[in-house]
Amino acid sequence: MNDTPAEPRRVLWSAVVLAFLAVLIDGFDTAALAFSVPSLATGWGLEEAAFTAPLVLTNLGVVVGYLYSGPLSARLGRRRVLIGGVAFFAVSTLATAALLPLESIAVLSVTRVLTGVGLGAVLPAAVALATDHSPAERHERVSVTVTLGLASGATLGGVFGGRMLDAIGPAGVFWVAGGAPLVLAAVMLWALPADRVPAGARAREGERVGLLLRPGVRTDTLLIWLFSFMAFLSAYTLQSWVPTLMTDFGFAESEAPMGLAFFSFGGIVGGIGLIWLASRIGIAPSLCVTTIVGAACAFTVARVELPDALLFLVLAGTGAGLIGSQIGQLTMAVSVYPAATRTTGVGWAAALGRAGSIVGPAVGGVLLGLSLPGRDIVLLTTVPVLAALLAAVVLWRRRAGTPAAARG
Repeated sequence: MNDTPAEPRRVLWSAVVLAFLAVLIDGFDTAALAFSVPSLATGWGLEEAAFTAPLVLTNLGVVVGYLYSGPLSARLGRRRVLIGGVAFFAVSTLATAALLPLESIAVLSVTRVLTGVGLGAVLPAAVALATDHSPAERHERVSVTVTLGLASGATLGGVFGGRMLDAIGPAGVFWVAGGAPLVLAAVMLWALPADRVPAGARAREGERVGLLLRPGVRTDTLLIWLFSFMAFLSAYTLQSWVPTLMTDFGFAESEAPMGLAFFSFGGIVGGIGLIWLASRIGIAPSLCVTTIVGAACAFTVARVELPDALLFLVLAGTGAGLIGSQIGQLTMAVSVYPAATRTTGVGWAAALGRAGSIVGPAVGGVLLGLSLPGRDIVLLTTVPVLAALLAAVVLWRRRAGTPAAARG
C-alpha cells in the first residue's frame, strides 16, 4: 500500500509565510554581528580584524546546523526542527546580549557558534517544509521566496542597523534579534502546519547523505557543492566585512551599515529577478547570469572611482548577483532532489556554501589585518565567483544535454 501523501494542489501560504519569516529573522541575526563590528571595535578598543573569530565561528555553527537538519528532520519531523531551531538561536542570541558587557571575544565566539547551530537548522527545514506544502511546478518559486528571507533580514539590518546602534547600542541590537524569534516560535507552535513527509525509519533512510552521491545525481551534487562553496565564499566575505570596508572607503561608522543594506537589498532584487529568469530559461542558466552580474559589479566597485550614490547602486548590483547565486544554488538542490532527500540535499548544499562563508570572512580578516586596501579585497572576491561560473556552465550543459539516467 502506498502511504505517500498526495501532492498538494495549491500552495499552502501559511507554511510559506512562516518559513519565510523564520529565515528573515535568521538573516537579520546573521547580519547583526557584521554591522555591529565597527561599533564594538570602537567601544572595546580593538581592531575590527579582532572580530574575525566570532564571525567565522558563527558560520561554523551554521554549517553544523545545516548538516544535522536533515537527520534531525527525519527523526523528529521538519516542523519540530524548524520551531526548535528558531527557539535555540533566539536563546543563544539573548545570551550574546546578556554577556556582551563582558567585552570578551572568547565569550562572544562561544555564544555566536551556538547561535549559528540554531540558524543552520532553520533554513533546510524551512525550505523543505514550505515546498512539501506546494505542488511540484511551484517548488522553485516557493524555494526562492523562502530563501529570500536571508537577504531580506540582512537588508533590514543594513537599513536600520545604524539607527539601532545609535538608539540602543550593540547589546540592544542583540536583545531585539533574540526576542523576535522567541515570539515567532510561539506563533509557529500554534499556526505552522504538520509535516507531510512523516518522520521515522523510512524518513531516516531517505535522508542518508549517501543518496546524494548515487549514480544519476552524483556529478550534479558535486557541481552544486562546488558552486555553493565559491558563491558563498565571495558573498559572505563582502556581507561580513562590507560595513568595515565602507569605513576604508571613507564613510563614517554610522553610514557604514548602508553598504550592507544596499548589498543585501540587491540580493532581494536578484532573488526576485531569479524567479522571473528561472521560469523562462531554467535555473541552471540563470545561475550563469547571476554569477556574471556579481563578478562584473564587484570588479567595478574595486577598480572604478564612483560617487557615493553610484557606489551604493553598484554594491546593490553585486548583491543581486552574489546573493542571487546563493539563492539559486538552493533552488537547484530543490529541483534535483526528491522530497524524501530534500532536507539533506538542501542542507548539504547550504553547508558546502557555508564552508565557503567560513573561509571567506577568515581570509578577509587576515587581509584587513595586513592593511590591504578595501578595494583590493573586493577585487579578490571576483576570483571564486569566476570559479562558480565555470561550475554553473558545466551544470547547465549537463542538465540541458544529458538524460537524467545517464548523469553521475
